[in-house]
Amino acid sequence: MSSESAMALKGLKEIDGKKFIDATTMSLDDWLALLNSDRAQNTVFISWAFPTHAMQDEYLKTIHKRTDKDVINLIRNFLVPSGSLGSDDYKLDYLLYCSQHNKEQYRRLMETEYYKRLLKGYIKGNVWEGNTWVIDLLPHWPRLALDALDAYLQAHCQFLPDGRLDGLADAMALIRAKFIQTPRSALLSSLNPYRFEHLIDALYMEMGYSTTLTQMTHDGGRDIIAEKSGAAKREKLLIQCRRSRHNIGVDAVRSLLGIVSNEKATKGVLVCTSRFTPSARKLEKENSRLELIDHEDLQQLLNEHLGPAWPNHIDYHIKESLSKTRKSRSLG
Repeated sequence: MSSESAMALKGLKEIDGKKFIDATTMSLDDWLALLNSDRAQNTVFISWAFPTHAMQDEYLKTIHKRTDKDVINLIRNFLVPSGSLGSDDYKLDYLLYCSQHNKEQYRRLMETEYYKRLLKGYIKGNVWEGNTWVIDLLPHWPRLALDALDAYLQAHCQFLPDGRLDGLADAMALIRAKFIQTPRSALLSSLNPYRFEHLIDALYMEMGYSTTLTQMTHDGGRDIIAEKSGAAKREKLLIQCRRSRHNIGVDAVRSLLGIVSNEKATKGVLVCTSRFTPSARKLEKENSRLELIDHEDLQQLLNEHLGPAWPNHIDYHIKESLSKTRKSRSLG
C-alpha cells in the first residue's frame, strides 16, 4: 500500500456504521485492490466512478494490458443498478413538500417518469431501472453499448446525482478505449485486395447498407455500391478499397469525386490500409460528398460494428460477403 493510502486509512471515519475511506488520496492500484476486496463491503468510498481524473488517465494508458474480464468488472461498478440511490431521499422530500405547499410544481414534477417511479417505488426500493444489462453487449457489440448508455444519459441526466453521471461517462470511456480504440493491427495490410474488398463489404452490410460488389475488371472506379432506402434516408455510397503501404494522394480522391458527380451518388468513400496526404484531407474537408477512411479509422469502424474480436472471425465475415455476392450474381 502506498504512503498516501496509509495516511488515508489513519483518517477513517464512521458513516452509517461503515468506515469511510477518502479514495482520492489512494493510488490507482490500491483503489482497484480495495474495490475488489472483501473490505469493500464494510467501507464507504468512491466506487461508482474514478475518484480522480489522474486515476482515469493512468488506467486508460494501461487498459490494453488488462484483460477483458478486468475491464468489464470495473465498468460494472460504474453502471447504475436497479433500486434506489441516496439522492432519491432528497428528491422525495422535495416532492412531498410540493404536494402540500406548491401544487403547480408538484403537478409538473409528476409529469416526469422519474418522479412517478419515485413516488410509487421508493418504499420498495425500485426507483431506478438500472443499466447493468449493458454488460451483456460486451465485448462483442461496443457500439451498441455506447449508444445504450448515451440514451440512458439523455433520458436521466437531470435526475442522476453528479457521481453517477461521472461513473457513466467513465464507463463509456472504458468501452471506447478497450473495445474500439484497440492498438493498430497489421492484419488489414496483409489481406489480398479480393479479401479486403469482401471485408469492407461485410462491414457496410453490418452498418445497415444493402451492398453490391462490382466486377473486379469492370468496377468503374468503385468497388462496392452501398445503399439505404426509406423516407429521408436514401443513400448511395460509392466505395473504393485501396490496399497500399503508401499514403493516398489528392489525385485519387479527386478522381473519386468525379465518379460520384457522374453517377449522382450521395457520397464517395475511399477506404485504405495506409493514410491520406494533407492535400487529400483538404479536398475531403471542402467536399461533403467525400469520406476518407484510413487504417486507424477503419479499425475503429470494424471494432464498433463487427466487435473487437473481428480479427479472430475475419474468415467468417469474408465468407458471408462471398456467399451474398455469389448468390446475387447467379440470380442476375
